[in-house]
Amino acid sequence: MSRHRLHIAIMVHSQIIYEGLHTVLSQSEIDCIICKVDSLDDLADILHSKKVDLLIINPLLLVNREKEARKIRKNHPGLSIVGINLSIVDNHSLALLDSSFTIFDTVEQVLSKLQRIGIDSELKAPSNDDNLTDRELDVLTQLVHGYSNKEIADSLNISIHTVVTHRKNITSKTGIRSQSGLTIYAISKRIISIEDIDLQNH
Repeated sequence: MSRHRLHIAIMVHSQIIYEGLHTVLSQSEIDCIICKVDSLDDLADILHSKKVDLLIINPLLLVNREKEARKIRKNHPGLSIVGINLSIVDNHSLALLDSSFTIFDTVEQVLSKLQRIGIDSELKAPSNDDNLTDRELDVLTQLVHGYSNKEIADSLNISIHTVVTHRKNITSKTGIRSQSGLTIYAISKRIISIEDIDLQNH
């Protein structure tokens, strides 16, 4: 069992499958909050303001959206993605998943798999001892990639003034001012991975 309440998003176009998963999860021992998302764009919007540990998705909805999916995974490394195999899925979509199950699996098999993935999510979630907000984490991630205040504002759809405020809060909470220092901080806290860093920016 996971030690914290799992925030689960379900992305399927079938209301019957959504209701079935919702019922199975609600009646299980998994302590979770469930929401429905209709697209990767909706998920990206939700991730700006809410925590999501686990996305359950029909992998067919990832076809031709690999770039967007990889961007979400990069910006939110604590998110795990589990696919519901409803039909033949191409290898590109499968490569974006942490795990998958089929509609022919038993309830016990599905719940067992989701519990394991949920525990993995907790282990790989960013360790945020300094209580940075989700938006501050977004700004920090952009900062260590070398983006300017204006670029960050445009990317996150906020004002430059708001970016500056977030930067001040990050400095106040971490005690770090330099970009190189923030990069080391972000890697050590597992907010980003070292592979994500463009060495030309540092």
